[in-house]
Amino acid sequence: MNLHVSPQRATDDLLTRANLRLRIGEHVIDVGALRMVTRPELPRLTSKGVAVLIELVRHVGTTVTRDHLLDRVWTGRFPTPDVLTQAIKELRRAFADDSKPPQYIETIPKVGYRLIAPVLVLDGPDGGIFVETSAAQTLDDEAAPGAPASADPMQPRRSDARTEGSRKWIPAAIAIAAAALAVAAIFVRERAPAAADASEWRVTDARALTSDPGPELRPHLSPDGTRIAFGVVDATTQLDRIVVRSVEPSQLVRLTAGSNQHEAQPMWSPDGTRIVFERLGELSCTMYVSSSLGGDEREVGGCKDFNVNYFDWTPDGKGLITAQQPEGADGELALLTINLDTGERTFLKYDRAAEDQDLEPHFSPDGRWIAFRRGIAPYSDLYVTSATGGAARQVTHISGRIRGHTWSRDGSALIFASNYAGPMSLYVADVRSGKTQALGVSPAEYPNGARGTDAIVYEVPRTQNTLALVPLGKGAAPPRLLAPSTGNDFAGTLSPAADRIVFVSDRSGQYQLWLYDWTSDSASPLTERADTAVFAPRWSADGKRLIAVQHNTAEGRRLIEIDVATRRQRVLTQPGENALFGMYGPDPGSYLVAIGSSGKDNKLFLVEKDGEPGESRKVLESGVAYAQLDDTARALYYTPTAGRGLFRFDFDTGATRFVSPKVNAISLNGWRVVGGKIWYITGAELKRSNVHEIDPDTGEEHVFTQVDVGLNDLNFSVMPDHSAIIAAPVGTQDTDIGLFRLTRNDAH
Repeated sequence: MNLHVSPQRATDDLLTRANLRLRIGEHVIDVGALRMVTRPELPRLTSKGVAVLIELVRHVGTTVTRDHLLDRVWTGRFPTPDVLTQAIKELRRAFADDSKPPQYIETIPKVGYRLIAPVLVLDGPDGGIFVETSAAQTLDDEAAPGAPASADPMQPRRSDARTEGSRKWIPAAIAIAAAALAVAAIFVRERAPAAADASEWRVTDARALTSDPGPELRPHLSPDGTRIAFGVVDATTQLDRIVVRSVEPSQLVRLTAGSNQHEAQPMWSPDGTRIVFERLGELSCTMYVSSSLGGDEREVGGCKDFNVNYFDWTPDGKGLITAQQPEGADGELALLTINLDTGERTFLKYDRAAEDQDLEPHFSPDGRWIAFRRGIAPYSDLYVTSATGGAARQVTHISGRIRGHTWSRDGSALIFASNYAGPMSLYVADVRSGKTQALGVSPAEYPNGARGTDAIVYEVPRTQNTLALVPLGKGAAPPRLLAPSTGNDFAGTLSPAADRIVFVSDRSGQYQLWLYDWTSDSASPLTERADTAVFAPRWSADGKRLIAVQHNTAEGRRLIEIDVATRRQRVLTQPGENALFGMYGPDPGSYLVAIGSSGKDNKLFLVEKDGEPGESRKVLESGVAYAQLDDTARALYYTPTAGRGLFRFDFDTGATRFVSPKVNAISLNGWRVVGGKIWYITGAELKRSNVHEIDPDTGEEHVFTQVDVGLNDLNFSVMPDHSAIIAAPVGTQDTDIGLFRLTRNDAH
């Protein structure tokens, strides 16, 4: 049966289809809600403005005349040309398209307009169908016939047909693009992320490389794909050590003679003769280079914070690329290279804003490009820039937690691990189009690919975190497990009356909220939707309700409220808004919610008189990483995503003041307001957690106590008498290493 969808019908479908989203350039538009998702502070778009945009999308890359737009959008009316001019101005304001030359909508003098940004049809935070620009040439864009498509990953993927004969299929291509736009929402909604039978990439030869007791961590393949370096725990010292072995089963060989510090993050040099790694002390981080055969070790230099210390070799093997805070900068991170012979450190000159936090750089296999992560967890996305610097372009649009990324062998895609759709899984993103596909590999973290083969190795996390009561103080009793299971628990939050704990667990197979009851010493599910993850719970002051973030690929991230007694839910955010976290506000009927597409650009809103005729919403702050309310003092403590430290906002006076540099975005959610003081945790990665206390009035800080537990999740809650914390210590830790081969399907 032949399926034919006329362009007119396709446009009508686009304008009326529920939940349709378009990613145009760097922005996402919710068509049905008439909202710019990536700029939530803007008012709704007009229906005519969106109609003009859809018509430009139908003809993306080609010129659409003014008469055509007036006829199609204002059918049956007799508008003046000014209405179209105003619609174009509205769209340009929404896209912030004020650069010259424009990046989104180009004016063709005395003719019309052309949409020049790449377009994706999507129904979630990523994934979708890419709409190629037409091969037609415009009046001011004469390309040489037969010129090949650019292989530059900084440019969107375009059609590579440039001959005179290609003009004959342009009308058909436009109709096909319109039809694809009309049906894409259904396809993506039912099949997102892309299903295996329609995917561009396929996983083969999947197997486990290790299965020994204990964890094997941060695997890295040699350039030829024959050997692997990774970390193991020394049974005697309980310190992490770097070992090397063949990909095929073979004996482990220690890279170093060892020291009294942990070793982590091994990485092979481009010629396979050396390995760089880091040594971690309680307050130190130092990088070293060793022969890949062991011995011949030398120090590279210190790294200021091992929590954000990621690195790669330069293509010539003469240096390293990493990230560091520029001198005099206020919290940001920028990419820089280290010359191993001279020790000279040089910042890369590339496009970045003053408060961007760029880290985890990796060179493409051909050495021409650098992929990096922008944003401290959990609000990160992947970008690419030239190895020589210059423009930087965003590849992913998930604004989520990313645990490791690597290039495909051909340099056309990035493989990354994220939990934005639930459990930590692997995805592949086309570097030029941004189209993202789930690989069906889960659980998985920290992928790494070899330059010489299609092999990808990765961590298979088998770490169990169990909800526990952890006593504090010298000589305190061991942690007491609360309702243990075979699942992973985290984010335990004590109710105001201290009679229950809400926590996140995957015991049902998906991240859901569970309630623990002290009286019965048992846990029961609070949410039970298999296709949706729920996390970041916060209690109301009376303990009867909870605010949490609900997320699936079809609906995105929404802030919801749950009535604990009835389990009923209601959505607090508006359609198209991307909720990062939320909490109840200082007054009855108020709450706070962070909305945005990235950490740096999110807005923290205070909503008052929720659900009443006089409901109001105002922005308190931008770029907030995490926040905690002090009910007694009517104050909000928060950390900016730029990592500058801890701030305090007073609801009564509207004043904001700096509190301390000790707690910042790198601290993630590992801090709490406790009795007017600030408690925060350090050292969790070293299996020994220090609990610090800060006096917000004086800024004085001291170690309150120490607990001998490791924490993957820094969330904690404090008992009313301050005698113990509710946390999720690392229990069983048996992470293995997996391997598979990643290739393109023959059909692509």
